[in-house]
Amino acid sequence: MQRVCLMALGLALVGAGCADPHETVLPQIMKERAPQAVAVGSVSCSDCHTKEPNFYKGGYHREAFFHSATSGGCESCHGKGSVHSNYFYDNEDYEDDPHDLVGIEDLAALTAGEKSALCQQCHQADFPLWPTTDHATNQVGCWDCHPEDLHTRPANSIAVLPVMHAQSDDAYCGQCHESVSAEFELQYHHRVPEGQMMCADCHPIHGESLSSAVIQGRNETCQDCHPEVQGPWVYEHLGMEEGCEVCHSPHGSVNDKLLIANDNSICYQCHYQDPGSFFGKQPHDPALLGAGALCYDCHFQVHGSNTNRSLNPRRF
Repeated sequence: MQRVCLMALGLALVGAGCADPHETVLPQIMKERAPQAVAVGSVSCSDCHTKEPNFYKGGYHREAFFHSATSGGCESCHGKGSVHSNYFYDNEDYEDDPHDLVGIEDLAALTAGEKSALCQQCHQADFPLWPTTDHATNQVGCWDCHPEDLHTRPANSIAVLPVMHAQSDDAYCGQCHESVSAEFELQYHHRVPEGQMMCADCHPIHGESLSSAVIQGRNETCQDCHPEVQGPWVYEHLGMEEGCEVCHSPHGSVNDKLLIANDNSICYQCHYQDPGSFFGKQPHDPALLGAGALCYDCHFQVHGSNTNRSLNPRRF
């Protein structure tokens, strides 16, 4: 079954254009702008442009732009440059863009997905599942989090940290996910503020294939650190099928164990049947109302049991 699902995922990614980004993912303007042009390489750009090439020579892309035989460098985003280069040398009074390259305004008009596709030309192998991530499906692209890699840092950039290492500093994520940051301030929370965990431990930011929830499923992400609740169980709590978040708030809570409600309230979400406090075939009034017991005083194996379908109740 898992193999079938993975095959289906692979077909979906091919259909989305991930198999060959040069042919199926790149924005149409990259194909239409000066289609007769051929590549000249980033070094040729340095003949006239000094600021931008110098930026890349001192940055993370220096190898890809100037020392790699397979990378398009400047032409990865601006298109092949032979027509542009020849036009300049043939026209000494050249000042305006002759529309033989993909310019800054053209790039700014692209969607987040189209901008990310430009990065995918080189990073496809690194992040093959990027189109499946929450970021991609919500129109958040590479340029939104990595603006410092685009010539220079934009004046209106929200980036306040070194972006190539953004996933190792959770304050960067908090710039957009403010409500999540607030949850980490609650009494009970995952140990992110203390530096013992990172957002990237649970969230595959770029669609990393080994940790993606598309492959693993939502519960498996939690069970990587909490294997004791995984099972397999002879008698599994059916609530597990709905996911850990049915009972637990993943970032922070006012309740112990990150529960979304306290006492019996959390169980009543699914198990309340009638005013007589019948659960299943048994009346629970004497225990719940008279003695003030908690559901998990008896049903204490809340994730699953190997011995009893009622989750191993104690016998009094």
